[in-house]
Amino acid sequence: MPNRDRLLLLLQTLQQQSDDETWLSTPYLLSVLEKEGYKCTTRSLRRDVASLVNSGFDIGVEESNGLATKYSWKDRPLEPTELQILIDAVSSAQFIPPKRSDKLISHLAALGGPSYKDRLKPQIMVSEHIKAKNADMIYSVQKIRRAIELDKKISFRYLRFNADLKQVPKHAGTDDEKYVVSPYATVWNDDRYYLVGWSDKRKKVVTYRIDRMKVPNILKQKRVPQPEDFDIRDYRDKVFWMYDGMVEDVTLRCRMNILDQVVDRFGDGIMIRKVDQGIFDVTVPVAVSGTFFAWVFQFVGEMRIMEPKRVREKYVYLLQDAMDDAME
Repeated sequence: MPNRDRLLLLLQTLQQQSDDETWLSTPYLLSVLEKEGYKCTTRSLRRDVASLVNSGFDIGVEESNGLATKYSWKDRPLEPTELQILIDAVSSAQFIPPKRSDKLISHLAALGGPSYKDRLKPQIMVSEHIKAKNADMIYSVQKIRRAIELDKKISFRYLRFNADLKQVPKHAGTDDEKYVVSPYATVWNDDRYYLVGWSDKRKKVVTYRIDRMKVPNILKQKRVPQPEDFDIRDYRDKVFWMYDGMVEDVTLRCRMNILDQVVDRFGDGIMIRKVDQGIFDVTVPVAVSGTFFAWVFQFVGEMRIMEPKRVREKYVYLLQDAMDDAME
């Protein structure tokens, strides 16, 4: 049999069955080769390993007096600690459906080698009820990115929950059922995937939850070019939590004990102004929306909207409206 085929089998065996904790002895490797019809001696095995090493493969060799030489595969692209981080990220990612998540974790664990594949398990446990139910989401991401590469528009149906808690197309049976969008980017924000693109109907840049989309179709039409003043990083930072709304510079007055939460939301590049002992002002660009007001409300007594006046008055109006509803 060709020596090349024997080398490939030896390489595959080392990759799949050995690592820094599990070593394969010379007698074992000779038995594997012989079982597949490759006659090999201890000396020729040593030469084969040397050939692989000279070709750039990282193979460990352990020799000791009176004992058979052992070999192990060292050339693993990721360390167990790095694999554990990736596994935890996949496990906790809400946008990956449970079955897809389990499959990815299995593939990642296998990269660790035989000593680690059963030890590498998620360390961050996430309740399945918050994981995405749309198993086609991965394919939607692929289609969107392909459309961007081809400079083409996409069309898709956007989903909503009905009274039976089933996802059904929005505007089903109407001319508005299909959305036509020029995709610009996909954004991972707050543990969810979003499509950012130009809406033909709304004539502006908008965002869509990808896990709420049917797998899109790539159209023959070329994309609408990005507006000259559009920057995806700037857009991502300003469009608060990926919800629509007029972007404005809003000044917030906060107690110092919630500074960490403000930095978590707006980044450590903000400029704060000390107002009094334990109190600071910060001006940040946000998309003024119900989501923004809900975020502010969780810090009641510790955060106030100072400027612009119209934003503060809208917040007060919403609070009063909520109180009136609660009193009915």
